[in-house]
Amino acid sequence: MQKPFIELPKLTLQALFKYSIETYANNPAVQFVDGDTISYQELSEKVHTIQELLYAHGIKPGDKVALYSENMPNWSAIYFAVTTMGAVIVPILPDFHTSEALHIATHAECKAAFISQKLFETLLDETQPPSMQLLVITDHLKVLHKLSKKSKMGKVLDKSGEHINKAMDRLSKSEKINKKHTIEEEDLAAIIYTSGTTGPPKGAMLTHQNVTWMPVAIDNALKIYKSDNVLSFLPLCHVFERLFSVFIHLKYVYTVHFVEKPDTVMQNMIEVSPTVGYAVPRIWEKYYSNIMIKMGDATLFKRLIFNLAFKIGKKRADCIMDFKTPGLVQSLLYKLAWFAVFRKLKERLGFEKIRVAISAAAPISKDVLRFYQAIGMNLIEVYGQTEGTAGATISPQINNKFGYVGKAVKDLEMKIAEDGEILIKSPGVFKGYYKAQKGFFRLQRKLFLSCCNPF
Repeated sequence: MQKPFIELPKLTLQALFKYSIETYANNPAVQFVDGDTISYQELSEKVHTIQELLYAHGIKPGDKVALYSENMPNWSAIYFAVTTMGAVIVPILPDFHTSEALHIATHAECKAAFISQKLFETLLDETQPPSMQLLVITDHLKVLHKLSKKSKMGKVLDKSGEHINKAMDRLSKSEKINKKHTIEEEDLAAIIYTSGTTGPPKGAMLTHQNVTWMPVAIDNALKIYKSDNVLSFLPLCHVFERLFSVFIHLKYVYTVHFVEKPDTVMQNMIEVSPTVGYAVPRIWEKYYSNIMIKMGDATLFKRLIFNLAFKIGKKRADCIMDFKTPGLVQSLLYKLAWFAVFRKLKERLGFEKIRVAISAAAPISKDVLRFYQAIGMNLIEVYGQTEGTAGATISPQINNKFGYVGKAVKDLEMKIAEDGEILIKSPGVFKGYYKAQKGFFRLQRKLFLSCCNPF
C-alpha cells in the first residue's frame, strides 16, 4: 500500500482526528446553514465532553452506541466521540420505522443511544432495548435516564432532559477521567445496517483502517482543497454522505454545512453555494426536471434563447466526452451561451461555485449527465458500496465519458468473475456482517468482495 497523505502512526480515526485537531484547531469545521460555525478546536472539546459522559455511564471500548438522528453538527461530534474512544458507532437511518430502529439497536446490543428530539417522540411508547444504559437527545445533548430495563422509552426520570454539561458537573472527578485507549487498525469503527433490499437489514462491519483508508484512496482521483465547502443533506447513516461529511472532511479540513431540514435543500444550496456537490441520481434528476418544466412554462423568447444555448452546450459536451477539443467557433458560441443563459441559471440553483459534482449509489441517465455538462457543470459518477467503504471507482474530472464510472481507486484491485460479477479487493473491504450465521458469508480482506449493489 502507498503511504498515506500524512504520516499517521496508524490508519485509525483516532490518529486522523488527533492530527486534524492539532494542525487545524482554528479552522471552521461544521455548522448549520443558518447557525454559528464550530471550529475544529470547539468540535474537539465537544467530543471530549461526550466521551466523558459515555465513560461515566460504563460505556467502554468495543461497546456499541446507536445514533438515530437527522443530519446536524452534533451528529459529527457524536460520531467522532464514539469512534475515537474505541467504541463502535451504529448509525440508523432516520427514515427507518421505529420497529426497524429498535430491532437494529437490539441486534447490535447498543448500550447507549443518541436520538434526535423528533425521532425520540416517535419512540415514547416503545420498550427500550434491554442492553440500553444511556439515552441522549442529539439536538441539544440532553441526557435522559431510563427507569428500568422493561420500561417504555418515554418513562424517563426527567422528560425535559438535562444538558450534558450539567450532567457532567454532577459527576465526581474520578468518574470524569477520560481513559485513553489505543485503537488498532483492525478494530471496529462502525456497523452500518443496509436497507435490506435483498432481505432483512444486515450490519456491515467497517474497521478503522477501512474508513481512514478511503480518503487516502481517492487522493489522486478527486481534487479537494481546504478552502472547499460542502452541503450535507443525504442521510449521514449512508456511507456516501459520510465519505464527504466525515472521512474526507478530516483529511482536507473544509467546512461542512448542514441543511436546516430536508425540505430546505434547494434554498440552502443557494445560500451555501458549495464548491463540491454530491447527490444520488434522484436529486440531480429532480433539478433537471424542474428546470425543464420551468422552461416549458417560460415565454416564447426565453424558450428560444434557452433552447439555442442548450443546443450549443450539448454539442460542446458531446465533443468533450468524445475526448476532442472544441474548435474556435464552438468555444466562442459557448462563451456567449454561458454569458446569456448558463451563468445566471447556475447562480439561481446555487451551482455557480461547484468545481466538481458527483453522482453515486445508482446509475444516472446519460441525458441528465449531458445536461449538466452542457451548462458547464462537471458531473461525474462514482461506483461503490457500503461493504467496500464507499468508492471503488471514480470517473476522472477530465477526459470523462457519459456512462463511464472511471478507474479503480488507489490500492484497489478489481476483476470480473466468470458469471459477470464485479470482484474487488482493497484495504476498504469490510470485515463481514455482524452476527453472521455460521456458514454464512464471512469476509477477510485477502479475499475478493462480490459487488452486487452499489452503496
